[in-house]
Amino acid sequence: MKLSLWPVWLFIGIGSCCFFQCSQPEPAKQPPGAIPADWFFRQRAYPDGQVDQAKYLQAVRRQKRLEAGGAQRSMTASWIFRGPLNTGGRISALAVHPDFPDTLFVGAASGGVFRSYDRGDSFVPVFDDALSLSIGDIDIAPSNPSVIYVGTGEANAGGGTLAYDGVGVYKSTDGGSTWQPAGLPASGSTGRVAVHPTDPDRVYVAAMGRLFGNNPERGIYRTTDGGQHWEQVLYLNDSTGGIDLALHPTQPDTLYAAMWERTRGPGFYYYGGYSSGIYRSHDGGDTWEHLTNGLPNAE
Repeated sequence: MKLSLWPVWLFIGIGSCCFFQCSQPEPAKQPPGAIPADWFFRQRAYPDGQVDQAKYLQAVRRQKRLEAGGAQRSMTASWIFRGPLNTGGRISALAVHPDFPDTLFVGAASGGVFRSYDRGDSFVPVFDDALSLSIGDIDIAPSNPSVIYVGTGEANAGGGTLAYDGVGVYKSTDGGSTWQPAGLPASGSTGRVAVHPTDPDRVYVAAMGRLFGNNPERGIYRTTDGGQHWEQVLYLNDSTGGIDLALHPTQPDTLYAAMWERTRGPGFYYYGGYSSGIYRSHDGGDTWEHLTNGLPNAE
């Protein structure tokens, strides 16, 4: 009786293929590339890892002068915008006129402030002459809606396109048509702006600080003269800033502040440290208490 050996050879061949296929070394995994914003920042922060705020503002002012002098308008050819029209951006702030709800202001993370008189059907830019188009928050004074405050510098430090800080607070007294600097130029980024309900000159700002690195200008600030002078009324440390702020609707001397410990550098992030938490003031920001009992029960 003659036995066929082809099943044996077939088994050996399949096993050999599996062995050699499984034993092949996997290609080495390449480390992820640098985040674009970090790479962008590294170029401009060389060699000490920091962008000099004074030199940055000097460069921005020079660019504004060039634009005002027509340096970018010397071409005689006419241009027609052809797109793209389907691009979007982060909206970081929205404020509605307290008396005329058709009027609203929108702040873009990297595009300035826009105003609408028709409930958002159309918008026009009103903030293009400012030294920073990165917007953190907008608030309209309830007792005088012609007074509007804008905190520059988006506070979302995790965004992949962030590189430059804001330049403090801007103020308008004509409903957003013109704007003037109103202090806190070193605050870096703005988490919240809150105007007192009956006093348009009394304003609170939650400042998150620089996007890259630490700085002592973080915390909660207060002005009682419309931005001419500011007082840092809550400070924890140079890595913890104010990310949010709220005034009690009927007792405005009661404030709640959300503090966020956050450090970012080229290639690393550190969020939510032990100094993060909720703080409360019952005297308009003079003193604060750390709330440590957790969130209240829902009613």
